[in-house]
Amino acid sequence: MRTTPAVTMQYLALNIGEGSLRRSDVAFSIPRELRAAVEAVISDKENTNPTFICRELHRRGIECNRIDVAVYVSYRRARVVLGDMYELIRALELRLHDFIKQAFTAEFGEEQWWRSGVPDVIRADCAALREKDPEPAEDPYCYTHLISLREILDKKWAILSRYLPERFKDKKKDLQERLLRLNRIRNAVMHPVRKAVLTEDEFEFVRDLEKDLTDMTVHLPSAEAAQPEPVLTQESPVDLVVALTPAVEQTPPPEEAATPAQAGDPDAFVPSVKKAS
Repeated sequence: MRTTPAVTMQYLALNIGEGSLRRSDVAFSIPRELRAAVEAVISDKENTNPTFICRELHRRGIECNRIDVAVYVSYRRARVVLGDMYELIRALELRLHDFIKQAFTAEFGEEQWWRSGVPDVIRADCAALREKDPEPAEDPYCYTHLISLREILDKKWAILSRYLPERFKDKKKDLQERLLRLNRIRNAVMHPVRKAVLTEDEFEFVRDLEKDLTDMTVHLPSAEAAQPEPVLTQESPVDLVVALTPAVEQTPPPEEAATPAQAGDPDAFVPSVKKAS
């Protein structure tokens, strides 16, 4: 792009400050193989100087660019990764929370979605948590946890799947397993005193899931899908002659040309039987 690394990094920093880019997005733009090699050098040599790391990588036969190494070293720190991990998990939980409420509202209406959609046990848990809250939220649905949302999806899949984007409708097991793994990662992030170590694979898993669920909003069933199949009854008999007679291809008659006399008479209009394209 005919610009310098310094100008490029300044531009990226501006986007990070405006919220359109995460710091971890920059770190994970570096190829996975190079990131792993850099981590190996840091682990072996306990040195995070980009110039030293590049020299060591070249000695090990690994090609690298010092700017790439410097960028990754700057954005790999735990506070950067964990900070972005929290934002990713928060976005996922809110998206799932909103989708379930919107789907139940579309199915049962504003007045009945809570009782008709959310299972009894989860409603009772939410009510108990709300009762213990010294400053309770107005809506008891605010007291659901990520694992509760997963359970709602499981128990009400027949309803909720109809409002999912098409690519999710036959992926119940996969989505359930991914949400279970997400909940384990969430607990590690939200309870730092447990000192759980998050791997790069886990971070990439959360990033990929957040990307996959970007359009997880309520997709209303089409009118064709919602229309019931016609049912044959005694009141609507089938004409057996029509039903059993094989279909005969109907070919349109050939287009007739006007006679010389008609062609010479402007008032003698001869319609064509050819269908308009």
